[in-house]
Order: sequence, then structure tokens, then C-alpha cells
Amino acid sequence: MYLFLLGRDSDLSKLEISVYFKTNDIDYQIVENHYKYLLIDFKQEINLNKIILELGGITRIAQTFFVSENVSPSFLSKFDFEFYTNFNFSVSSIDLNNNEIEQIIYILKQHFKQEKVKAVYKKPKSENIVSPDDFFSWKLNNNGFELVIVKAHGKYYFSKSLFCFDSKLNVFKDTKRPSIKQLYSTSFRLSQIMINILGLKKGKTILDPFCGAGTFLIQGLCLGYNVIGIDKDTEMCKTAKDNVLWAIKQFNLKNSFKIINGDATSLNITADGVVFEPYMGPFLNKLPSSGTAKAILKQLNSLYFDLFKNLSNNLKTGTRIVCILPEFKTNNNKIYGIYKNVYEKNNFGLVNVSEINKDLDLKNPIFYTTPSGTKINRYIYVLEKL
Repeated sequence: MYLFLLGRDSDLSKLEISVYFKTNDIDYQIVENHYKYLLIDFKQEINLNKIILELGGITRIAQTFFVSENVSPSFLSKFDFEFYTNFNFSVSSIDLNNNEIEQIIYILKQHFKQEKVKAVYKKPKSENIVSPDDFFSWKLNNNGFELVIVKAHGKYYFSKSLFCFDSKLNVFKDTKRPSIKQLYSTSFRLSQIMINILGLKKGKTILDPFCGAGTFLIQGLCLGYNVIGIDKDTEMCKTAKDNVLWAIKQFNLKNSFKIINGDATSLNITADGVVFEPYMGPFLNKLPSSGTAKAILKQLNSLYFDLFKNLSNNLKTGTRIVCILPEFKTNNNKIYGIYKNVYEKNNFGLVNVSEINKDLDLKNPIFYTTPSGTKINRYIYVLEKL
């Protein structure tokens, strides 16, 4: 049994996991469904290292080695400490109270004292879970361990962290690429999640009709897909090409790419899946009035309608689109969103994601949390050509 700790957008993480497992024919069972984690029992051999590298919505994976109805030293009998001599250790938890956490730490310290080994306890810096950056900075994977305990329905699940999502890799991509244009880039983490939700086998072709600085293109190549990017702006096309060529050299990527300077609402182009974050109107430094929000949406609805119309004319039935669409908050507490007929009148419908795994209460669309201060709500839609 394995504990999958979810990122901040747990609904999105659960959808990514369920689609990924289905796409890769992984047979599994959900033992516990929590908004911060999933306990999963696999019915086959799995490559956990590959999974943690390819999933963007998981902070880390831990192996559950002991289940108990109480906190006692009995979990020590199932944990192998023999290879440790001088190390750090940490205890993270979900839904345990302070007394329970302190009791577990005391049990560990007494055990190490009895065994006469030097062990330094590292306290989690935020909430009850060590962040991925903390995990790597302590080198717990090479010189110690992290014990993660979750409590569900009166049972304690003791797990040892095995793999942690390397957030530093995305930071490297974000900061070291030749051209950084933050206003024209989706985060690498979100791009990775959205590409996985497309549910495509490796080697298929992904289209980004608003490729901007090329984030989706880079992540698509890194995940083993061929990619096509389109952008009306000549400078952005050059930016995307520079960034993609850098990534190909940096990560020795083998799949093909094409970047087209043109209008995605009229070009004849096809692909096995489409993923994008479109133009969402002018930058807003304050909440707009209802009139301003309606004016922006009128422009965006027209743009998106033309895009979906063109995609409908070019894509095969069953082709999936994963995209971000905006919703505007106003200064008089009104909410205005994109019209459904933008995609519905162009033969696209929402994918019934609840059928992928009925145990997870999967949602579509999914509200995506963004850094504080944003003036636009963002929803991730999973659509399919009907």
C-alpha cells in the first residue's frame, strides 16, 4: 500500500492520477480518499520513480508498512533501521493531535537511544507536512528518513517516504530558459498536470494553439510527446522556439516539435490532443466594473468560439482538449464567466470524469487556485470532440 500526498489543488491532482493510471493500464484500488492524500493499493508491479517524475500534482509517495488502531512502539518491528548510523529523521502527520505526534517522536528517540545511534530530529517547518524543498534540503532520501502517519477512521497508517517531487527541476526550467516572459507562461507544474489529463499514450502529438513562451511545448516534449505550437505574435514564436531548442539540448529530448506563426482560429491543423491557456484579456490591476467585465468577455467569447469552431473542423471525434478558461470577479461582487455555447455549439462537451474512478468524486471543470492578488478566476476544463 502506498500513500500519495497531493499538491495544493487536490481535485486536480486526483483527476491527474486517475487519468494517468487509466492511460498506463495500472490496476489499483483506493483504500482511503482524503483531500490531502490518497492511500492506494496496487495490484501489479509499478515503477514509483517513473510515476513521481511524470505526475505534477503529487508532492511525494510513501510506502505504508504498518497499520494500527493505536500509537505504540509496535510499528518499530516493521521498520528496518539497520543501515542507519548517523542520520536525520522527520515525522509528518495528517489528522493526528499533538499528543499523538509527540508520542511517536518519543518512541523513535527512545529506540535510537537504546540502539546507540545518532539521530537528529528535524521538525516540519509548516503545518504537519514537510515541504518537498525541505525534504531535499535535508537529504532524507540519502541520509535518513521521513515517517508519515495519517489517521483515518480510527486507524493509523505508518508510511516511509520513498520519492519526492523535485520542484527544483521546474524552477530550473523556469529560470534558466533563454527567454522568460511570465505574463505569457503557464507554470510548468500546471502544464504537466494538464498534459497528463489529456490521457494520451507516449509518442502522440499535442497542440497548443496559444503557445506563448512555449511552456506546454517543453513539458510535452519532456513527457514524451510530439508538440505543435501556434501563436499570432511573431516575437512570441521566436521566444517559444528559443526556449524549446534550449530544452531539447538541456534534457536530450528526442520527439519532434513545430512552431507556427499564425492564427489558430483559421489554420488547418490536427493533433491527438489539445492543451492551452488562452489570452484572457488585458491585465487588470483592480477588480473591473460589470461593464468592463462584460466588454472583455464579449471579446473573449468571440475569440474562443472561433477557436473551438476551427478545432471542431480539424479534430477527430473523441479528441480531448484540456484548457483554462476565465471567470471575472467585479467590484460589485458579480461573477461573469465564459458562455458554454463557446464549446457546446462547436461539438465539444465536458468529459464525464466521474466515470474514470467513482471512488474519487472527480470534478469537471475544476477551479484552479492562483497566487493571491489575481483578479481572474481560472477553471480547468476537460472537453471532448463529440
